[in-house]
Amino acid sequence: MDFSKLFSTLSLTGEDIPPRSTTRPAGKPKFVKFLPGDNGEGMPETFFEDPRTYKPKPGPHGQIQTWGIFPVCTSPTNPSESATLAYIMAHQFSYDNRGGKPWPEKQFMDVLKDRKREQLSKLDLADLDKKDIIIKIHLKVRNLHCYTFTDLRDGAVFGPEDANATDIMHINQASQPRQYVGYDYLPDDKYMLAHLFSEVGDTFGHLYDYGDKWYHEIEIEKIFALEESYGRVQILDGKGMCPGENMRGSYRYEDFLKAYDTDSYTEQVKKRREILDCPNYKGFGKPPSLFNIDAFDIDQANERLIAALSSPNSVRAGMKAFTMPINPSAQDSRMGKLKKGQSIQRQWDHESHGYWQETTSSTKDKRSQSACAACGKPGGQDLKTCSGCRAILYCSAEHQKVHWKDVHKKQCSRKYLKK
Repeated sequence: MDFSKLFSTLSLTGEDIPPRSTTRPAGKPKFVKFLPGDNGEGMPETFFEDPRTYKPKPGPHGQIQTWGIFPVCTSPTNPSESATLAYIMAHQFSYDNRGGKPWPEKQFMDVLKDRKREQLSKLDLADLDKKDIIIKIHLKVRNLHCYTFTDLRDGAVFGPEDANATDIMHINQASQPRQYVGYDYLPDDKYMLAHLFSEVGDTFGHLYDYGDKWYHEIEIEKIFALEESYGRVQILDGKGMCPGENMRGSYRYEDFLKAYDTDSYTEQVKKRREILDCPNYKGFGKPPSLFNIDAFDIDQANERLIAALSSPNSVRAGMKAFTMPINPSAQDSRMGKLKKGQSIQRQWDHESHGYWQETTSSTKDKRSQSACAACGKPGGQDLKTCSGCRAILYCSAEHQKVHWKDVHKKQCSRKYLKK
């Protein structure tokens, strides 16, 4: 894979994203209000514009990232994160996004989000949401890190509402030079992928993990006619094994693969072991010598897809996290009030002296946010529930029978079957 071309296409080079301003921009802000003692030093100059009329500027490839907050810069320089941290620390007790005077960035972003909501409410999808598409993804332990989808036509960002993953702290700053998330986003479960494209050849962005930052570009290769669409989700092809979780993102992994290609056999085995030590490969169960970094198993990939479709939606307010407690009986401070059907799952990793914790749910997903467990077709109110566990949904009796035989027979609790 040509990573350099990918990153260039995503408009993520130094020429596309300027540094965060280290001095106060000239003039007064046109919309946001500062509290006494705050002159905006350390903020991007974009926030001094009027968000009601603001027009983001595209990068050299015609794409817009992160709401256009970081426009094209002709002379790349290193961003000053010290200025950003100094700004946050100086005013962290002054602003309050939960009832007091919101941060200037939030004042600006709220207007941008309202403008995007209004635009989407008037958008005619012309049945695009009902048509099957073939997409190509250039370049993930589930519910472990935050993610976003980006409409590259205007830079609008969509992400998980109420997410509490550890990496949420990086949403408004660059953990590495020129790598930004976008400050805020619209809730992705209120919209569809069809809102991010309109024709073959269109692309939209996907970012996984705000800390490491794994960038993906998703290209629309084909749109089927409505009468040829049946809603099934299927993986058609792929290349290479999935990167290891926590391997520091796309840029670092590119360097990792380049080094791997020229390494000796001994060094390659060490790199394979590094991948297999990551959380998403804990169940690999084979020695590093049998791990082929370039292999892609289409059957195994579709098995994982089926497993994902058969499971309930993740609880975003209780995302997976690793904890190393001082006392084994200590309670995780991030644990909020559980809703009906939710429970805390802990899996101890004694070698790492801690545990993985995640909130899970045993209740049935909302039909509007679910899909057929057998094929992935979103059926809304037409989806039928498994009578045994009342947790899995199907688009037809035929798919339920096939899925029962192949998968669900081993999973179903049979809690509601008559005895």
